[in-house]
Order: sequence, then structure tokens, then C-alpha cells
Amino acid sequence: MDAVEEISVLVVDDSDFFGEITSEKLRDGHGFTTKVSNSGPEALKSLREQRVDCVVSDYEMPGMNGLELYEKISAEFSIPFILMTGQGGESVASDAIGTGVDDHLQKKKIIDGKRLELLATRIRNVVGQHRAQKKYERLVDNTPDEIVEVTTDGRILAANKSMARAHETTRPELIDSQLSDVLPAEIASERLEYGQRAITAGSAVTFQDSIGVRHFHNIVTPLSETGDTDTVQFISREITQQKHDEQALKQTKRELEQSNEKLDKFASVVSHDLRNPLMVTKARVDFIRDDAPTEHVETMERNLGRMETMIDELLTLARMEESMTDLSEVALATVAKDAWEHTQTDGGTLELALSDDSVVEADHNRLLQIFENLFRNAFDHNSTPPTLRVGTLDDGAETELSGFYVEDDGRGIPPENRSAVFDHGHTTSDDGSGFGLSIVTDIVAAHDWKIAISESHDGGVRFEIRV
Repeated sequence: MDAVEEISVLVVDDSDFFGEITSEKLRDGHGFTTKVSNSGPEALKSLREQRVDCVVSDYEMPGMNGLELYEKISAEFSIPFILMTGQGGESVASDAIGTGVDDHLQKKKIIDGKRLELLATRIRNVVGQHRAQKKYERLVDNTPDEIVEVTTDGRILAANKSMARAHETTRPELIDSQLSDVLPAEIASERLEYGQRAITAGSAVTFQDSIGVRHFHNIVTPLSETGDTDTVQFISREITQQKHDEQALKQTKRELEQSNEKLDKFASVVSHDLRNPLMVTKARVDFIRDDAPTEHVETMERNLGRMETMIDELLTLARMEESMTDLSEVALATVAKDAWEHTQTDGGTLELALSDDSVVEADHNRLLQIFENLFRNAFDHNSTPPTLRVGTLDDGAETELSGFYVEDDGRGIPPENRSAVFDHGHTTSDDGSGFGLSIVTDIVAAHDWKIAISESHDGGVRFEIRV
């Protein structure tokens, strides 16, 4: 119980002396707010006018004794009740316990005790328990989960608002009804079987079931015994939307698998059915080289080379859907040098502003493709061999690398055209395929990186990739 919460007490006793002295001691000695009533009817009238946190009542009172007063109060209110009995009131105490009184004690012990310590302690205990129970009940009632307590033979002992609302009834109507009156008989029987398993195991059991189009995740917990019958509590959470999401995810997965199968078939066509005729055509060009005009042969070779590049890049795009699982720490300088050697860069220059510890976590082969395509793009779109520079981005980070850049000293890209360069098939070069930069963006996205275009210090293009 929260120590700062005030406790109000109604003392009920037909003795003015005992009622007033008890009230005074509780108020002055223990900080309670107190009121006094001299009879049961007066106490009921007082409670209807102003609620209190606890009732402390004498048993022997004319007209309405303490137990009769408790029955009246409990029928109308939910208030902790402490009954005070006279000497030798064991039978009354037994009746009080059976009736549901929260606590009881003898008057003599209160009168002889110092400052009513015993009574004050009992009041704090029952009020604290009552407040905790009310908080729990509010929590249970406010949850969207359906909660019900039942005996092993299916009799409902308690239920929350969500349970009643879900089955279009009220909690009073649920109490003492059978679980099979509320749920389909087969579902009720199955849940009770899980309840028996929980009792046997001595711990909670989870399971799922469905009622019509609604799906539930259930937790059944064994509770204390009620008479000769064990009881269990069911907490049922609706997971219908989750089930629909799972089904949608499975459908999406199937569609992706079908899409990947189509991509694999496409890759097979590209690598075999298109490449073979291309090789035959290249061989025929070599065969007529000595007889045909040089400019025609060079044009055919250039176009055949462009077709081969397009096939390679289309194949790369088709296989881009393959997941990247081979991630490792890769040195940027090493990969950039390898890409430079793999790319036709006659007359160009590569400058590296990188240290040996400039590394990123990446798929080595895909990172190599990024550099190859960016280098090739610079040569395809500049009439003279450019100088390319590769370096790390400096955003003030002292430990982790934030990214890297590739820039050239070529003719650059106007700001209004920069967003289009990543589109599939976009090119401003007669020799370009239009797929190189789109491959770069796909690889960047697959790594969960970001790419942006700006102008380099020399007026060329600068690609910044943030990792």
C-alpha cells in the first residue's frame, strides 16, 4: 500500500464511549480519518452519503448485529470489514470467516493493547489488500484479453469485461454458467483438457485454437483449490490479425520464390541463348576483318562489345535478388585497386585517399562491382581519360567509418539530371549500357547503405556512399 494514501474508517458500535475512544485513538495515534455510527442502519446511511476505506464494527448491537451489517454492506458496497467480538466469541469468529469478513478480533485485546496498535495494523493490512485487489481488477478489466476462471468441470467462477463483451453477455450472467454455454462445445472441452494438463504439470500451459474466423493464443494457469474441485484461469489473446499477417507473409514468400525462379530462367537465357549467338557474330567479324572497311569493322566490334557489357550487367541485375550472406571486413584500398585493374582505364589515373584501416563490412564481390561500375561510368561519359579519386567521408566520427566517395575531374552532371542517372537503361553515352549505375544502387541498397551525387572539387561527379 502506498504510505501517502489516506485511510478513512467508519467505527460502528452501540457504545458511545467505545466508539468515540476507538475513533479518537485511530485518528490521533495513527493518522486515520474516522467517523462513528451507533447502529447498523445509521452506518448504512452514512456509507451511502460518503464512502470509507474500512468499516470496524462491533458484533453485539441491538436491531442489527455485526454479521447482519456485513451482509447488508457487502450486498451494496465493496469495502473491507473488520468484526470485533466479545470474550468467548469463537463461534461468531467462525461464522465471520465463513461469511467472508476480512478480519476479526476481540474487543478486550483492543482495549488492553497500547494505542490500538493491533487494530491499526489490521486496518492497514485489509485496506492495503483491498486496494491492491482493486488495482488488479482494473488491470484485468481494462485488458483486451479474455480472462475467465473455471472449475475442472467447466463451471465459470469469474470473468472479466472483455470475456463478457466478446460473447455479448454480462459478467453476472457468466458466473455459474458452463464454459460450453459460452464457447462451442468442442472448444470448451479442448480448453478444459488443457486446464487438466496445467493442473497435472503444476504450471502454465500455452496453446492455440480457433473459433470461427477468430484465432486465439491461450495461457491456462492452475489456481488454488475451491472445495474439492481445482480451478484454472484462461487468458485468451486474439491473434487473428497476426494469423492473417503470417498467411500474407507466406503468400509473399511463395511469390518471391516464383519470381526468383523466373529470374533464374532469365539469367539462363541471358548467359546461354544470347551469349552464344554473340560469340558466333564476333567470330564472323574476325573472319571478314581483312575484307571489310576498317570503320565498319570497328563499329561492329564496338556495338558487339556494348551488347556483351549489357548482357553481363543484365545478368548481374537478374541475380541481384540473391541474398548476401558472405559479409566480411573489406579494405577499400584493396578492392578499389582490383576494380581499377579489371576495368578498361587506358590513360586514366587513380588516386587513393585511403589508409590501410579504411575498411567496411561488405560482400567483397558486390563491393568490387560498385567500384568497377563507377570507374567505367567515368570513362564512358568523358571524352578524355579522367582522374578518379577514392577516399573516406569525414563527418567527425573518430572510430567507425561513415562512408566513402568516388569522384572524377570530368564534365560532371547538371543538378537537374542527377536523379535520373540511377534509372534502369539511362545513359548519355553511345557506348554506355544504361545499367551500370542502377547496379550500383541495387548493391548499395542490399547493404542497407545510402548513395548520393554531388559535384567534385574539380567540377566532375562525386558519388558518396554512406555505410
